[in-house]
Amino acid sequence: MQKALFDNDFTDIYCSKGPQGQPVFCYRTGMTVYEEMFDKNRLVAAGWNNSGTPLDVLEGMPCRLDYDRFTQPWVFDVEVDGECLAYDWEYVGFEKHEETVPANGATLLHGVVTLKNGLVPLTAQVHTVLSGSAIFTRYLTLTNTSDRPMKLNRIVPMGGGMEIFYDWTHFTGGEACKERLYSLGYMENAHPCAEGLFRWHALPSGGTVVEGRCVNDRFRYPMFLLRNNPLGHLWFAQMAYSGGYEFRFDLDADLTPNGIGEGSRAAARLGFRMELSGPAPHLALLPGETFATPEIYIGRVQGDLDDAVNMMHKHTRRAVFTYDEPQENVATVGAGIGPERAMTREAIFHTIDTAAAVGAESCIIDAGWYCAAGKEGSDWWAHVGDWTADPGKHGDNFAAIRQRCREKGLKFGLWMECERMGSDSAVAKAHPEWYQTRRLKGTDTTVIDMTNPAAAAWVRSQVERVIEDYQVDLFRLDYNVDYTQYLCYNDRGGCRESSPLRYYKAVYGMFAALRKKYPRVIFENCAGGGGRCDLGMTKHFTHTWVSDFQIPPRSLAVTNGISMVLPPERIDRLFSGMNGHLRGSLDFTVRSTLFGKPTTNTYNPLGSDMNPQELAFVKREFDLYKNFVRPYMTDGYIYHHTPELFEIHPKGRGILERASADGTKGIVGVFNLADIRPGDETVTVCPRGLDAGKTYQVTFDNAQTTATVSGFTLVNEGVRVRLPTSLTSELIIYRAV
Repeated sequence: MQKALFDNDFTDIYCSKGPQGQPVFCYRTGMTVYEEMFDKNRLVAAGWNNSGTPLDVLEGMPCRLDYDRFTQPWVFDVEVDGECLAYDWEYVGFEKHEETVPANGATLLHGVVTLKNGLVPLTAQVHTVLSGSAIFTRYLTLTNTSDRPMKLNRIVPMGGGMEIFYDWTHFTGGEACKERLYSLGYMENAHPCAEGLFRWHALPSGGTVVEGRCVNDRFRYPMFLLRNNPLGHLWFAQMAYSGGYEFRFDLDADLTPNGIGEGSRAAARLGFRMELSGPAPHLALLPGETFATPEIYIGRVQGDLDDAVNMMHKHTRRAVFTYDEPQENVATVGAGIGPERAMTREAIFHTIDTAAAVGAESCIIDAGWYCAAGKEGSDWWAHVGDWTADPGKHGDNFAAIRQRCREKGLKFGLWMECERMGSDSAVAKAHPEWYQTRRLKGTDTTVIDMTNPAAAAWVRSQVERVIEDYQVDLFRLDYNVDYTQYLCYNDRGGCRESSPLRYYKAVYGMFAALRKKYPRVIFENCAGGGGRCDLGMTKHFTHTWVSDFQIPPRSLAVTNGISMVLPPERIDRLFSGMNGHLRGSLDFTVRSTLFGKPTTNTYNPLGSDMNPQELAFVKREFDLYKNFVRPYMTDGYIYHHTPELFEIHPKGRGILERASADGTKGIVGVFNLADIRPGDETVTVCPRGLDAGKTYQVTFDNAQTTATVSGFTLVNEGVRVRLPTSLTSELIIYRAV
């Protein structure tokens, strides 16, 4: 990692004039430069670099992107009532201002370009927020200035030309190598329990689309990494939206013939588009109404995948996760009991006692606490919406359970799926009109229409009542739906407006208000696992349950991939539950959670004895997490030594590292995955987060042996680890001395 680049917090937005007097906007954040130009009634992408230097540093010879060589050079696109508005904009003005984030003291630079369309009465403001990272935030606000509704059938918050790679054949093996020019990385699997399975793909000449939630299932995270392989720069982008999305990449790497005669020139043109997907219209914008699009987080680095990942984490920690949280709520070790077992008072007390024994800091009662005893596993789904403690089990409104938690030093938590009404719930019988309307006829929904003000107000009141009446320290949200949830609509402005944009505006707004009203409550996000762990949703939560799959070896692949897009302190990872004990060693399952935020369950059924050695090992690893890792995690780095863990049952080896920003300490987890064969027992690991000029105490956690080694040796020769069989692990702990 190039530490000097990460320490550079420079930001500037420089507005100048192009060769014909066109407005030019130069965005500089850290060492990343991105420019746009308003030309020919369009706002177009005008180029990137990673040297920190504006593209017109030589005013008489600017080196901006030749955007007229792209058929779609514009940086955003909106279609209104069937008409493309990519053209025919009028420039109104530009302003910039500084913003301070109260929670962390970060200073952000916010620029706004205002445009007015010449075809329809629509005003667009293009917002760009810089934090000093190589990543910046981009979104639009769209205002209907007419006296009639507008149907927005397409919304592209970010796009345009990325680069033209001239004479690319000189950098490669010739025309036959054009599919090695660029690599596109994304989460390959869109299905539940396969979140985070990251893989690189060769980008072919032509059009490539990555989509989620409307055509494919909802568990693919909305992100991409795009690498120029010969030149080494790398774009990283995410869309902060829980609805449908489509990312399109257009590469024209075909040789360009010079007329009829001989000769050609290689000029690979690369463009992209980040678009909302789903049935049109996305919005029926009413007269005078202003609507903000989902945010895009995008940037470019001259470096490897982990340079991009840690830059993204730097930006999101400063500019996205901005709630003021008590320090004791950050990355706590969790525990809980769910409907997989009888949720009796004795079972709950057993869970609390076990959690305390291994050093957990909270205990949650999951789905089914509102159901009659013995019915939790069968009735929890049908009775969501009846958010009253079952009097047969919890007639004291959890008073004894809360007391047990607090005597043991644990926070008390409850689960809710507040956006759904089960078919047997009292609220569903009283208010069937609160259900969403599906486009797919003949199917029922259990989802509440959060765009209905009365329904949304009731949902919020129920969350507030549960938090206050039951004195909740931790609130867990869930959301168990299928893909048809994204095919609902509202009757608005004389048309059937697709519901997701307004639905999520309401949901995000509700949790933003709840976070401010209850600043000491921990808010945990879940959606049938990782169904909506995008930044649009997770920015309003303390941490996020990123998958329901906990069984090795895939469980490590989930952590590996999701820690690329979310800071690891925001990621819940579980062991000793959800069948995670079925495969692998105890050390594998426990240690894999140290690269997120650990959560645990119980280790033995009621009536049996605890294994004291098992609990002692778990407590030792949790103590290491709490006392060694957690103090540096909120500004630390993560390194993916094996980034591509994409198979359903990953094979080989997975290696993750967490390190402090100052290079004084870190941990490296070495995990044997499936199918380790004779000859594969030993691997050499070179830690990446340390300082070659320091000396370190290095501990092998399996044998509890320690040696003193120079940073120079660790960086250049590494550490040899021998693990003779699959689904075992080693943890290397290093600290400067």
